[in-house]
Amino acid sequence: MNEPIRVRRVGDNTLRTQTVPVVFVPGVMGSRLRLGADDRWDPDSVGNMIGWATNRAETTRRLLSLATDGAVMDTGSDPPANRLARGWAGVAWGFYGRFLGDLEAQRFGAFATPVYAVGYDWRQDNRTSARAVATRIGEILREHTASKYILVSHSMGGLVTRAMLKQDAGVAGKAMGVVHIAQPALGAAVFYRRMFTGARAGPDGGALSPPGIVLRNILGTSRESFQTILSALPGPMQLMVTPQYRDTGSQPWLSVTQFEDPVRRPIDPVSWDDYLRPDSPPGLLAPRTERYALPPAREQDVRARIEDARSFHDWLQDYKHPKTWAIYGDGLETDMGAHFELPPRNDRDYRMVGGYGGPMGGAPPTWYARRSDGRTLYYRTPNPSDRGLELVRRDDGDGTVPAPSAQALFPGQRHAVVEHRTDYHERRQFRVTGEGAAHDAICHHPEAEVCLFDIMRHVLGGGQ
Repeated sequence: MNEPIRVRRVGDNTLRTQTVPVVFVPGVMGSRLRLGADDRWDPDSVGNMIGWATNRAETTRRLLSLATDGAVMDTGSDPPANRLARGWAGVAWGFYGRFLGDLEAQRFGAFATPVYAVGYDWRQDNRTSARAVATRIGEILREHTASKYILVSHSMGGLVTRAMLKQDAGVAGKAMGVVHIAQPALGAAVFYRRMFTGARAGPDGGALSPPGIVLRNILGTSRESFQTILSALPGPMQLMVTPQYRDTGSQPWLSVTQFEDPVRRPIDPVSWDDYLRPDSPPGLLAPRTERYALPPAREQDVRARIEDARSFHDWLQDYKHPKTWAIYGDGLETDMGAHFELPPRNDRDYRMVGGYGGPMGGAPPTWYARRSDGRTLYYRTPNPSDRGLELVRRDDGDGTVPAPSAQALFPGQRHAVVEHRTDYHERRQFRVTGEGAAHDAICHHPEAEVCLFDIMRHVLGGGQ
């Protein structure tokens, strides 16, 4: 079948033009959703986000549960009115609006490249979202009588789109090029860490930063609240670290030191079964005898979501479309793994720090325990829910996704962006750095945009 040809007149010249829609698929929580009759998830509304931040974990879980119908929003005051039909209101404008505008402003010779944003219900299993995205791409192609498109994704949108391309050969065959930006191909260690700490001030936003406070309260600030909310969400749980992930240099990413035997021991590899083990860590779920354990029903929900994640990643594996490129951020402090200095098993090993103000006021108690190797460990409470987790963070990622996960589709490739002088046949993966390379801002990082637009020129010019 021949490509559809459109005719456009510019001055006295007549140009033969071909339409190739550009489809953008956002990351987790980056689609604006109507939830049931009265609720919504809208990152562009400060009031809406504050409302979510004031909910109890069980309330957030209930509202985000798949028992509540969800639909991508199609109206909004931020996008241009003439772009609503292209789905621009369905994605968080504060994160993606500038990027969509920059993409729309590009010109690619005789090609018309209308830009579409395809939001999705990010609560669902990513394979379910993939089918919805495939349906929308089919509609877009029919609207333009086009047979080809270019696909761009951000973050978890990369998992969704890879799933779509793997399970739908028809849609995959029409993709001229695929560019994944900041994709957590092997998961994100920050996700594992939050399963023990919840969202924490510092690594998860400044202690006094209003956006940071709101985000932490939405995600859950404790082990129990974070796990309670995630127990209802198959899609986000598929961001869990996969068994294929390794820290930089193929090093183990998880390690444990027992109080009674103070030798640091790596756990490698970390399997899906390890996440379900009764000993925590590496198991995610606290024994039911612990005060911070989830209720049995929620525990079963978490187990089901972990099995969902196992099923998804065992199926997806390292699949990528043959015309794929990747862009990722680097050089920012990022969770690379986790280490646990486990607390004593015996309560008699704990001592209270002197100077405690007492039950009627003053500073809360601090507890300590001295280990046989001479190290003294301090705790806010005996047998802490975080199990003595110590952060393992380095400048080796985009602040959310560690570079080894973002690089996984093309191991060893970390090319610099060189506009107009890159061999895109051989070079498939590109690294950008600096503050603008942060996970939530990378789409409009100047170098990331230069790289994306250059790849598009390559694809539209006949490159493979």
